[in-house]
Amino acid sequence: MADKYLVFVVALCFGHIHGQMDTSVCTGETPGANDPPGPPSLPDAFEVHVEVNIFNRNYTEDFHVWYNKTMNQVVTHTTNAGNRFEQLYRFDTNEYYYVNRDTGICTVTPINSARRAFLFAMTNAGVSTIRTPNQFLRFNMTGVREKWINQTVVRGIKCNMWRSCYYNAKRNSTMAVDWYFSVPGWMNAKLSDQIPVRAHVFGNAVMKNGQKRKFDHMYEFSYLDLQPQGVHLYDLQTPTGVYCPRAKNTKALPVPSSAFHFTSEIIYGQSISRIKEYFDFDLNLVRYDYDPIGSEKKFGSLPLTQVHDFSTGVAYVIDQLRGNCTATPISGTGFDVRKNANDPSHVRIRTSKEFFYFDKASYMYEGRRVVRGINSDVWISQRNDWPVPGSSNSTWEWYFATPNYTEMLLQKPSFGIPVRMVLDAGLGQHYIYNIYDYDERRPSIWSYDISNCFNYTERKDFSFKLPGNFRKLVSGDMEIFRYGVLKAIIAAGSVNKLQLSSLRIYNIKIDFADNNDIIVQFTLLDKAPQIGDVSNPKQENSLPVVAKAISGAINSGQLIVSLQLPSATANMVAKKYSLTPGRIVKDAYYKQTKQGSTTTTGVSGGVMAGMGVALLVVFFIVGVAATYFYYRKQGGAFGPKSFAPEDITSSDA
Repeated sequence: MADKYLVFVVALCFGHIHGQMDTSVCTGETPGANDPPGPPSLPDAFEVHVEVNIFNRNYTEDFHVWYNKTMNQVVTHTTNAGNRFEQLYRFDTNEYYYVNRDTGICTVTPINSARRAFLFAMTNAGVSTIRTPNQFLRFNMTGVREKWINQTVVRGIKCNMWRSCYYNAKRNSTMAVDWYFSVPGWMNAKLSDQIPVRAHVFGNAVMKNGQKRKFDHMYEFSYLDLQPQGVHLYDLQTPTGVYCPRAKNTKALPVPSSAFHFTSEIIYGQSISRIKEYFDFDLNLVRYDYDPIGSEKKFGSLPLTQVHDFSTGVAYVIDQLRGNCTATPISGTGFDVRKNANDPSHVRIRTSKEFFYFDKASYMYEGRRVVRGINSDVWISQRNDWPVPGSSNSTWEWYFATPNYTEMLLQKPSFGIPVRMVLDAGLGQHYIYNIYDYDERRPSIWSYDISNCFNYTERKDFSFKLPGNFRKLVSGDMEIFRYGVLKAIIAAGSVNKLQLSSLRIYNIKIDFADNNDIIVQFTLLDKAPQIGDVSNPKQENSLPVVAKAISGAINSGQLIVSLQLPSATANMVAKKYSLTPGRIVKDAYYKQTKQGSTTTTGVSGGVMAGMGVALLVVFFIVGVAATYFYYRKQGGAFGPKSFAPEDITSSDA
């Protein structure tokens, strides 16, 4: 009721002169010849707090106003009778947002239908335009006469006082308005002078029954900020986490790429967890590294890696420290999983839009905010299918670094850089996802290493030779060369109309023979140990069938490694009958250093093992020599000793 009455009062305060005035209130004002000049106009952007005291109703209402004519927006935060509201006027889209800041309920209507549109808007033929600051204050504007009264003190501030007189024919009311502006040279906390300090509005309104109703209101202005930077963009938007149905979207949501990887920090209540995620829609692969909690501890409490191969429907759960692995069908409840609409018994990989929950939702651009010290564009949406279809509404807010942050990157991502996602599903379900090291370049196939999930009977090591003088060319970019080898092996091992999965080729190493032949070593894994719940699971050839096909391709000169570099291209044909089982590489110049990591040049595992043995021999000789001389000094001696067979074959450490 108080809010409705205030609207009526403010309308009285800022009506137009028309008709007959009540001369008992005021009779009109005529500026004097010697009156001092009025205060300067306010700039096109400012922020101010206004305390409204309604003397005839005994209550106070507080306003916080942000005005920006350049951005064509005005925002007011109102506190009245214990309730907090926001009114947002967006003149560029002709939208008025009314937000209950306590409940988060938001409604959007055209500006000309807003209850207080007359304060900031001028409407003509249904089109609303923003008022200038003088028009907003009804001071120093054309057609309004103010008379200087005197110089006085308000709240300890020396002020000039002006008076004007208004009549509102529609409401049959007359009012006097006394304006108080600080005198020239009196600086406020923001180093501004001649600014509004107080407006006193009083008068009479004639009611329908002919009786007069007096009104008396005082508007106190404080913390007026007239700094040149004006009002920031993030002041002119709805509160964080508030979704406004039917609002117009003014900026398109970024479109994610089909492959990416990043690290995410998840904050829920007082807990913090981290997860590293790899996604490749084209290859049907997802990997994530995490510390298990809750039901995930069934696989152990140590850090885990899961690789989901949606081609076969198999999830490989790998203990990062112990190396043991569990193969199981991909769960239908995973964050990377979608069930087929027409076949709910089977799962599929999410699309990139589904991965970020951009599907089945209409996102609206909110504006810009600063998170983690990064200026970010913000989009918000609401949906009712999380965590399961038919759930109550949940709000999703996505933050993307503004484009200037990507200008320094060597490869500018088309998706942009996601910085944060905030999910609020009510009932205490509030999650913050901070996203780090986002990279939309396709994750290396070596990132999806599942070799630990196959024992020695389910894998075979092979090597073959590539003759020719290609050493310098290959050394120029060994990573591209490894991918060339991978493609060649896939082509050679695909037989019986079944393509060899790239997941089954692991541990590609490179060495150079004395005659400049390139020696390639790789490990071939067996087919998936089981089939998961996916539609049309990919059928695979067994390990012996694939090995035979690769051998046949090499022997017939059909295994060709194509290398395409900016500087040159080459087609390297594997040497016939060079496929050899087992490990023959002594010095591998290029190898995978650890499961899931990037690749690097360096000393091979065989060389390191050799160095270790050499050091052990050295220490053994030194140790034996020292012990020998010690015993000789003490009068002892070393003699032969026989060992029983069980001593030699014992496995005890």
